Amino acid sequence: MSRVTSPRTLRLAGIGLVLVIATAVAVTAALYNRAFANPAEVTLETSRAGLVMDPGGKVKLRGVEVGRVGSVERAGDGVRIVLEIDRDKIHDIPADVVGEIRATTVFGAKYVELVPAAKGAAGGVLADGSTIKASGVTTEINTVFDGLDRVLSGVDIASLNGTLTVLAQTLSGRGDDIASVAAEADAYLTRLEPLLPQLRRDLHEVARFARLAVEVSPALLEILRNATVTAGTVNDEQKALARVLVDLSLLGGRAENLLGENGDALATLLASARPTAATLRAYSTELPCFLQGMDVTRQAMAKVIGGTDATLRALVSVRSELSRYTFPNDLPGYPQGRGPDCHGLPRLKPSQVPVPERGTPQ
Repeated sequence: MSRVTSPRTLRLAGIGLVLVIATAVAVTAALYNRAFANPAEVTLETSRAGLVMDPGGKVKLRGVEVGRVGSVERAGDGVRIVLEIDRDKIHDIPADVVGEIRATTVFGAKYVELVPAAKGAAGGVLADGSTIKASGVTTEINTVFDGLDRVLSGVDIASLNGTLTVLAQTLSGRGDDIASVAAEADAYLTRLEPLLPQLRRDLHEVARFARLAVEVSPALLEILRNATVTAGTVNDEQKALARVLVDLSLLGGRAENLLGENGDALATLLASARPTAATLRAYSTELPCFLQGMDVTRQAMAKVIGGTDATLRALVSVRSELSRYTFPNDLPGYPQGRGPDCHGLPRLKPSQVPVPERGTPQ
């Protein structure tokens, strides 16, 4: 036997169902509007917000949504946009980010992309209540149309029409020629493309040459000024220069006669001097230390023989009779296989200084 529901119960059930549906709708709307959220607020300052930048727009970091646009307000000459960042994600956002207002399509809604600064910038994370700057706003179709409108407003329609008419008449019937020129240009550019690296290097060298020319230009101008003075001097002394040239011509003739008459003798002299010159060249390194040693000896002798005053002092010793000079026993010897050597010069050690032989007193 089925139970019969009273009208009162049905009314109560209907009212409860309506309340449940209304509550569900209200909770859904509140969740959609983030009424229960407690986001961190960050202020974005920019010169303009662009079209279709409304509250509720997405805020992204590296393409990942991290919050939404809370409000868009005018602030002086710019715009202040309040960004509501999820608290569980704000600690992953660097403190040095900047905002870029972008659009998914040309006519699409705007969103804010947080772009971290370059590597090496200051560290830290974004904090609640921070203020960041905008680096730019995506170019919009109205901006393009505005620029195009200004360009078209400055164009003389009659002149443009005449120019296009002449251009059309010029190109009429010349399609094949234009195609041929385009094909030749394409072939030329194809051959030119492998040479672009070398051309780039050449331009770099030209730039270096230009910088060098700028650096040496003062010296070059000074040389030109000096050359002008020199040219003026030569012009003023033309007669003296002519006499010098005549004298040089006479000297050349006399030198020619002298060398012609004594050419064989000069050749013999040079050939004879070659061994001596070769020896001097081989032992030329001894000459500086020998001259320096002579100077040191001169300074020491000056103190002995009275070089600093008007007296003469000398140490005289009498030696015993020396043996007579005999040939070839007393000929000087020439060392063989030994190169140049200063032998301690210019300053000899005490052990290297020869001691005079004392003779037998008479």
